[in-house]
Amino acid sequence: MTTVFPMSFAQQRLCFLHRMDPTGAAHATVRCHRVVGPLDLRALRESLDVLVARHEPLRTVFPLGAQQHLSPHGEAPLHVVDVATEAEALRHVQAEAARPFDLEHGPLLRLTVLRLEPRTHFLVFALHLLAADGGSLQVFSEDLALAYRAAVLGEPTGLSELPVQYVDWSAWQREQLTASRRESLSRWWRERLSGVPLFLDLVAPRPALGQGRRAHRVLPTAIARSVHALASAERQTVFTVLAAACGLVLGQRAGRERVLLGLAVANRDLPEVERVLGFFVNTVVLEVDLRGDPDFRQLLTRVAASTADAYAHKDLPFEQLVEDLSPPRDPTRSPVVQVNFAYHPPHTAGALALHGCEVTELPLDLPSAKFELTLRVEERSDGHLTVWAEFDESLFDIAFIEGLLAAYEEILRTVSPEARLASLRPPPTATEAHLARIFADVLKVASVDPYDDFFRLGGHSLQLIEIAARVRAELDRDLGVRELYQHPTAAGAAALLTRTGASR
Repeated sequence: MTTVFPMSFAQQRLCFLHRMDPTGAAHATVRCHRVVGPLDLRALRESLDVLVARHEPLRTVFPLGAQQHLSPHGEAPLHVVDVATEAEALRHVQAEAARPFDLEHGPLLRLTVLRLEPRTHFLVFALHLLAADGGSLQVFSEDLALAYRAAVLGEPTGLSELPVQYVDWSAWQREQLTASRRESLSRWWRERLSGVPLFLDLVAPRPALGQGRRAHRVLPTAIARSVHALASAERQTVFTVLAAACGLVLGQRAGRERVLLGLAVANRDLPEVERVLGFFVNTVVLEVDLRGDPDFRQLLTRVAASTADAYAHKDLPFEQLVEDLSPPRDPTRSPVVQVNFAYHPPHTAGALALHGCEVTELPLDLPSAKFELTLRVEERSDGHLTVWAEFDESLFDIAFIEGLLAAYEEILRTVSPEARLASLRPPPTATEAHLARIFADVLKVASVDPYDDFFRLGGHSLQLIEIAARVRAELDRDLGVRELYQHPTAAGAAALLTRTGASR
């Protein structure tokens, strides 16, 4: 008999987003592994059955409404497809990554085995976030490895019974978030984010279509060593150094002094849920405050304090924060934060292992993007830092992203604690320099720095009409008064022009 439970706060928002775009695949995790060796399909099926029986979210569906329906039994489909070449296999992977989930009927886990040769296969896992978030993937991989080994050898799995399931945690979360606690958290966040622009327009505003793509840049080991040395000398974390540099680059590109980054928090504080699958993760907002041209040491102090504050107030579900802040309704934009940031230190846990086989995970270009832009820094065991950008290519082209990654590398390479943020700016582009001259002419001053705020220099709104006319006449581009008002620096206006395709 199916049992009905309320959804968690995060599940409610995810279901809402899915129903806004039921054919999209932005809220799925897809992993592809090359498996070389004697893959036992019978054992693989049995191990999947073990996981579905063990973890309730793998047999849960979400009909219309605010409830989740849990079945006492379920199965994860395993499809075997023969392929002639590796290129054909990768085409199947891309197709699987683009295939939407049916939340009303399930399943939320799919496994496809692509058989290239008798001893060479590709395993493609597709998991919806409602069943397993990023923190659940390690649990999933480790449980699958134990269950597969047991099935191959005919032994017990050794998996102990779970003390709780996701629905238990969801009920506990609701109990903890009393009305007074919710109001206290909401009030703190509203005060903290007061006056901060809730949309970071790195490019001109336009609909985000969720068309995902990835790019990456491998940084030299010397940069990784200098980042660690800087963090140690300033008694800060590596995350703080990397996040501060990220906020600085984004602020430069957008012409903003206050930048909001989204941070994923695992929400697994209770030891009982360490081995449980589910959608636990919450997003908190980190402000990177660049005001007053501080030196990098001061910026690190600000970011460290902002991070600590955000984590201290992480219990307000992000979907409720969005509701409380009430940003302008735009279903094509990510609300409040458009850029997500993450740092992954070196680790070896969580990799999929299948008894008797060699397993290698393959990097994928995903067909959808959860945020407009996600920047993730992974520290490898060989000492390199790899910066990944997952972005919506309906908003950004690859040249813009590669330029962003190059600027990030340059800041990490050259930064010192005493360096003023203004000294870390890249040389002005031709468009920035031209716009700065227009700003100076309109303001009747000798020169304007590309990062100077037009209004702080004494400009007023009516003069924006003259600037817009000059841009149209001299650059043959259209830049509206409203856009200039929202981006009152030459650098910010240039960022809009660079990527808009706003030619007349």
